[in-house]
Amino acid sequence: MKKQFTNRRNSVVNVVGAGAAGGGIGTIIAALANGMPPTAPYKSVLTVSAPLLAVGISGLWLFVKTVYIDPYANSKKHAAADAVMERILADAHANMDKVLNDPNSSDAHKKEVRRIVEQLERLRLEKITERMQVIVAE
Repeated sequence: MKKQFTNRRNSVVNVVGAGAAGGGIGTIIAALANGMPPTAPYKSVLTVSAPLLAVGISGLWLFVKTVYIDPYANSKKHAAADAVMERILADAHANMDKVLNDPNSSDAHKKEVRRIVEQLERLRLEKITERMQVIVAE
């Protein structure tokens, strides 16, 4: 259910962005045409073609965003998340090694530290599995 909401929200954002891109270009073209003298040969062509160009630019923006921008942003986001998770796990393992090598640590404390680090590793694997399920589902 959460995935469907996320996809619906992303499609709304894409449509709004495409509408803004196309509407902006269409408005600029219409304004340029309106600023031309009445005898200008391309004034009527620009005035009539402004809506068509706006729709075309919207479609082009959706294509570029879907094919190039979104995958790039997602890969950067996942790479950053992976780096943070690796750093956290490295810190947890380093702390666990200190506790396990400390002769003053009780067996119960060592067991608890191992359990916590295993939970962190399990959480990381769950996040990787979620990403794989999204890739397979698409």
